[in-house]
Amino acid sequence: MNVLYVDVVGGAAGDMLLAALLDAGASRDEVSDAVSAVLGRRVECATTEVRRRGLRALALSAPGDLSAERRRPRELLDALERAALEDGVRARATAVLRRLFEAEAKVHGRGVADVELEELGEEDTLLDVVGVAAALASLGVERVDVSAIPMPPPSNDGTHGSPAPVTLELLMGFLLRPSVAGTDLRETVTPTAAAILSALGRSVPEMPEFVLERVGVGAGARDPTSVANVVRVLLGTTSPSADRARRLLVLEANVDDLEPELVPDAIDALLAAGALDAWTAPILMKRGRPAVAISALCERDTLDEVRRAFFEATTTLGVRVHEVSRPELDRRIVEIDLAEGLDGRTLNAKPEHADVVEAARKLGRPVRSVHAQASALAYRLLEEER
Repeated sequence: MNVLYVDVVGGAAGDMLLAALLDAGASRDEVSDAVSAVLGRRVECATTEVRRRGLRALALSAPGDLSAERRRPRELLDALERAALEDGVRARATAVLRRLFEAEAKVHGRGVADVELEELGEEDTLLDVVGVAAALASLGVERVDVSAIPMPPPSNDGTHGSPAPVTLELLMGFLLRPSVAGTDLRETVTPTAAAILSALGRSVPEMPEFVLERVGVGAGARDPTSVANVVRVLLGTTSPSADRARRLLVLEANVDDLEPELVPDAIDALLAAGALDAWTAPILMKRGRPAVAISALCERDTLDEVRRAFFEATTTLGVRVHEVSRPELDRRIVEIDLAEGLDGRTLNAKPEHADVVEAARKLGRPVRSVHAQASALAYRLLEEER
């Protein structure tokens, strides 16, 4: 899989993302063709080489004939629909614009059709959005991962408008980090860039595991003294094993003052909170005190609930959290007839103990014998498939 990792170093804008993709080797002709098809006249996407805090980068040179006439959401979408674009380019650009319009409508409490886009309705928005979509297609990008995004703290009086409410709405679910102290930028991420990252990318806590093939750096117009005002894109390919790996979180706590009979209840509480698995292990803590290590495995979106369960169901004062990668086999659940055997192709098989107990109860047979028969049928099937 071709993966693009967007490293938001100092900030991001639509033109910065496009410049970075061009720097990484996206076809200028394909980008210009796509933009020209939407705008209805020939537009060249030129760049200039600049330096930001000593770092070389490309900056997009905006065509001088771009119209400042503001269009409504429907007009921008119609321009995409009429243009002769590849389906993938049109789909990506449309997704970005729709995400932008929906966010604008939400923060202003209006319907999408009634949104006033201000400068977002101008042609340079189409240039950035369509240009990025065409550049991604040119590079063959299949997945976009996004780093933590620098964000200045909201202003108390709202005078400088940073971050813009629509930007915050677009970045819901993304990992944010404080921008470098003293950064003299009104905004680190523009609404257009936020819409692109939100619609086409996903937030990741760390750089993905992949073979690096290309690097591109796009620069913003300003050159602050505190941070390089650039966005960097890293293009690479993942290995098949990395593609299959599932990113999960492990939560851990060591406790030496939890009543032993309450430990199973704690495990039940973690599972009820959304943990995929939960377990304990005996340990020795300081001064040789016997204790128990309690662990749980969960998805990122259930982190808060599982962490809360740790504090509510155990005596711990803190919980350790770290990410793990879990390559997985595809799984399916099948029912077997103990009198006939298993059907279908299987890579690995094991009887579910709770089902074995229930079957043994209904059949009036010992659990051990039912478990042995089910296991034998499973292993016989594996031998036949070999």
